[in-house]
Amino acid sequence: MVTEPGILLTVVGGYLGAGKTTLLNHVLRDAGDRRLAVLVNDFGAINIDAELIESRDGEMVSLTNGCICCGIGGDFIAALASLRDVDDPPEQVVVEASGVADPAQIAVFGDMPGYVRDAVVVVADAETVRARAEHPDTGHQVRAQLRAADLLVVNKTDLVEPAALADTRAWLRELAGPSTGIVDAAFGRVPTDVLIGARAVAAEDKRPAPPAGDHAEHDHDHAHDHPHYETWSWSGEAALSGAGLVEELQALPEGIVRAKGILHLREDPQQRYVLQLVGRRYSIEARGTWGGDVPASRLVVIGLPGSVDEQALDATLGRLSLAASARDAG
Repeated sequence: MVTEPGILLTVVGGYLGAGKTTLLNHVLRDAGDRRLAVLVNDFGAINIDAELIESRDGEMVSLTNGCICCGIGGDFIAALASLRDVDDPPEQVVVEASGVADPAQIAVFGDMPGYVRDAVVVVADAETVRARAEHPDTGHQVRAQLRAADLLVVNKTDLVEPAALADTRAWLRELAGPSTGIVDAAFGRVPTDVLIGARAVAAEDKRPAPPAGDHAEHDHDHAHDHPHYETWSWSGEAALSGAGLVEELQALPEGIVRAKGILHLREDPQQRYVLQLVGRRYSIEARGTWGGDVPASRLVVIGLPGSVDEQALDATLGRLSLAASARDAG
């Protein structure tokens, strides 16, 4: 079944005070040439630099970088529909869930016409998340939020010692399960390509992959800064073995937090396929024929330091290309 392209819907959740708004501020500053719309519960909490504001219209602020920031007034579905139906709709909508909301329930709106469900990103306060999760009044809610995540952002790592952070990460891994990606952050600073399914995977998008560690520099001197990220990109016109690619995706090291790309697959060479991977969860979906474009694959992988083995990845994609060619020749 072919999935028609739509606006990607990303949900950012997490308990009160975890740092969701700080993360969204960073997303707006780090948007580059992406055309984003951000829906927030408390519009006034988003600190938008004056030089970025192009115009204001009630609950909507248009930014010079093409982004839109909206407050969620009454009807959330109406807000999504209005963004979808404008003459020049955004490529991506990022929704900040309330600190007491279940982000999984909001993510289902990514199935409404004109949208495509993207990852649920849950922000956890490294200093307080375990206490919140074990408290009799807040525990059920916090654990439900954490279990809903495709990607967990362990924020405020500058406030905890390395040993305590390692214990918290191990606890989160056990709670969330092996398929959830986990990344560390301070001040909500995680590269936007890690957080959301940016339309760099669209065939029309020719932007190069971001360089390793391409994010804002830390403004303060702390003993435990957030890690840099490594990236790897690959392109080729030869069709890939889809079955072999699935096996390789399942074998990626845990440090790989994001992968995305356009795929030219031997099993269905007339169709253009899109790969999205967050943590251990991935999807490969048909997105129409190639039309006048030359069929080709383009992949980007983002991971924690030491997890991106460029030589091994190059060899793997070369092997998948040869495997497909050998089957065709046979």
